[in-house]
Amino acid sequence: MKKLLVNISLLIALIAIVIVSGCIQQSDSEQSVRKFSSYTELENYVKNNIQYTTYYGGIIGKAVVPMMDVSTESGSIETSGSTEYSSTNIQVQGVNEADIVKNDGRYIYTIVGSNVVIVDAYPADHAKILSEIGINGTPSEILVDNDRLVIFGSRSGYELYTGVICIRAPCPGSYYYKTFIDVYDITDRSNPVLVKNITMNGNYFDSRMIGDNVYAVINNPVQLYNDRPIQLPVIETDGIAKEIAAVDIYYFDYPDTSYQFTTILSLNVNTGATDEKTYMMGYTQDMFVSMNNIYITYQKRVGPLYILNKMIDDVILPNVPNDLKAEIIKIRDSSLSVYDKESAVQDALNKYSESFSGDEKAEFAKRLQDKITEFQKSMQKEMEKTVIHKIAIADGKIDYKVQSEVPGNVLNQFSMDEYDGKFRIATTTEQWSGSSKNNLYVLDESMKIIGKVEDLASGERIYSVRFVGTRAFMVTFRQIDPLFVIDLSDSADPKVLGFLKIPGVSDYMHAYDENHIIGVGRDATDEGRIIGVKLSLFDVTDPTNPREISKYAIGDRGTSTPVTYDHKAFLFSKEKNLLVIPISLYEKTNASQEWPQFTWQGVFVFNIDLENGFVVA
Repeated sequence: MKKLLVNISLLIALIAIVIVSGCIQQSDSEQSVRKFSSYTELENYVKNNIQYTTYYGGIIGKAVVPMMDVSTESGSIETSGSTEYSSTNIQVQGVNEADIVKNDGRYIYTIVGSNVVIVDAYPADHAKILSEIGINGTPSEILVDNDRLVIFGSRSGYELYTGVICIRAPCPGSYYYKTFIDVYDITDRSNPVLVKNITMNGNYFDSRMIGDNVYAVINNPVQLYNDRPIQLPVIETDGIAKEIAAVDIYYFDYPDTSYQFTTILSLNVNTGATDEKTYMMGYTQDMFVSMNNIYITYQKRVGPLYILNKMIDDVILPNVPNDLKAEIIKIRDSSLSVYDKESAVQDALNKYSESFSGDEKAEFAKRLQDKITEFQKSMQKEMEKTVIHKIAIADGKIDYKVQSEVPGNVLNQFSMDEYDGKFRIATTTEQWSGSSKNNLYVLDESMKIIGKVEDLASGERIYSVRFVGTRAFMVTFRQIDPLFVIDLSDSADPKVLGFLKIPGVSDYMHAYDENHIIGVGRDATDEGRIIGVKLSLFDVTDPTNPREISKYAIGDRGTSTPVTYDHKAFLFSKEKNLLVIPISLYEKTNASQEWPQFTWQGVFVFNIDLENGFVVA
């Protein structure tokens, strides 16, 4: 009896573990995009799915508000007439990315507090401020397109519920977060004129500009608060507000633990033409944009009720007699909470176990344990999935294409790439279990996996990825820094050509040319202890034997550079052999000092070439 009860307890414990972690793949039929037929259908759908998490600390009555990232001046060197200037470091040629500083060769545009300042910067010895735009809210990023300046920002506050008589503070209400996009005509830089204003409830996630068209992504948490209606997205254009109707919201028919209204908004900065599509999906984590497509990714999760039902269907029902099966099916189909269903199933199994004796008990216990082990292995593979939504864009038009998913989690936008119509993505699986592995998948235009490399660098996770044509470079790390060179010339059969193991880790990689890669990251001892910032120059001319041909270490433990988490802080010009890296420096100023201390903040300027490597200018 004791052995059987132990196995039953393991079963229930596994249910709890899987319920809390809850990521699982759905069938293809459940992944097609749909539209709600009414607000009532939308509300019922959210309630029926999001309730799965109420027992385990769900989000009813709560909102997850992501912090907005503020980037730094960065980029490459551009030429405008006879004047050379730096521009934002972008991932895809022709796909501009917003930044807090922009430069067009003569004028500098920058966010300073709650203002956007335009500076006439050429010639430098006559530089002067031409104008300051006061912003009602907090500006976060800007884009510049000839005589148009685009400002992205946010506003927040506390809004009282309508129809409520309040005689005692605090009055009932909710905090609101709104994203604004302002377009200014800057033909006269000394007198910018607002020509377009768009405001939307929700949080600015990211944006890109292709030609004259801006594409912005705005997330708005789906909130359930008591019996109040779910607030639908509202877009206000030049003072005229429009609610996105429930029948215009797309969704994907699977349960999740947290929903967001994700709106993709396009805006032509010259004509003012707009388009938008709103999707109800999981929390947006990363985005990659090519010239033709937006790829939005997030980790897929489902609620505990789905997991419990799957456990019942796959493990319990096939291994119990019909009378017990009927009892458990009745429990499964009841209106009990997840917690009560779990308890009722456990009670039914324990009661059933009391009818066994001798060899029958041991045989049942072994059969059930084998099924538990098998289920656990299959669930481990399914508990980490990245959902990928492919949305086509062209001349400001937005057209949803297809959804797909791959095993593992994505690090950042550089983990993704589009080449020759194929989508490539690198992921890490089981990254919190201590047995992590790393993978690279190639998907065709319909987002079906056609090629893959899996199970690289067991026990490590991805720290940086860079795709360069038909090659991918992947850095993983735990104690030392393996740089993998992966051949993608045959999309159906990607292969690891070679790898290099050295101390430290590269958090960002940038192509010097097709056969050389710059790595920026952290120096480390052979045991994996981080001791400062490290720059590496890799030679991958022979991809089977990559080499580190130059390195430069900066500072001691605590020294950092924003390049490790923000590619816009990276400034490089191959033509000028110029590399600029911002640094916060920590050093030991004397031999008796136990811990390094902050000593300096600024930029390191390097001359860089293949013969001499990194040389401080």
